[in-house]
Amino acid sequence: MSETARRLDAVPRACVLLAAALALLPLLLQLPATLAMTTGAVALFVTAASRRRPLAACVRLLRGGAVLAGVFWLMGTRMGRDTGCALLAAMLAIKPAETNTLRDARSLVGFALFAPFAAFLLDQGPASMVLGLLAALVALFCLQQLADAEAGLPTRASALRRFGGTARLVALGLPLLLAGFWLFPRIGTPLWGGPDR
Repeated sequence: MSETARRLDAVPRACVLLAAALALLPLLLQLPATLAMTTGAVALFVTAASRRRPLAACVRLLRGGAVLAGVFWLMGTRMGRDTGCALLAAMLAIKPAETNTLRDARSLVGFALFAPFAAFLLDQGPASMVLGLLAALVALFCLQQLADAEAGLPTRASALRRFGGTARLVALGLPLLLAGFWLFPRIGTPLWGGPDR
């Protein structure tokens, strides 16, 4: 069994699930209340149901179809920004059922990072920014923990040490981010057109 196919321990799994939940939160705050509560409940149920062992493939397939049907029932069949964001939230809510190995955990964290960006399509207020920034920092922290787990380092190592490593990585990338923000022009209109939301 390869290192990335190894079963995920409890501590890295908890970190991954926390990162996914924090990434989902700003998006849930922008969705209609019924859909947001349903998506949150589905996420909690799926996480609890798949905690000890993975769900069977037929159950995962039925769950995916039910979630898609629920989103289209609540949002309507018209595709657009709102429906796309709702589908992203629903898919992120059911993804923990497939998170059992290090590779799955990395996939979930990477996939979860799309949620705060999708929330920015709906709202660019300070609450969305703070929640999105927090989600990104926790995701980086979590990826550091997954790298340590893959290297065979203890997963219960000091959180302060890991946070220091994550902070150094952010500090290394910050000059490039600022240069890209100030030096490269931004297009005033979207790359694709849409009549409304």
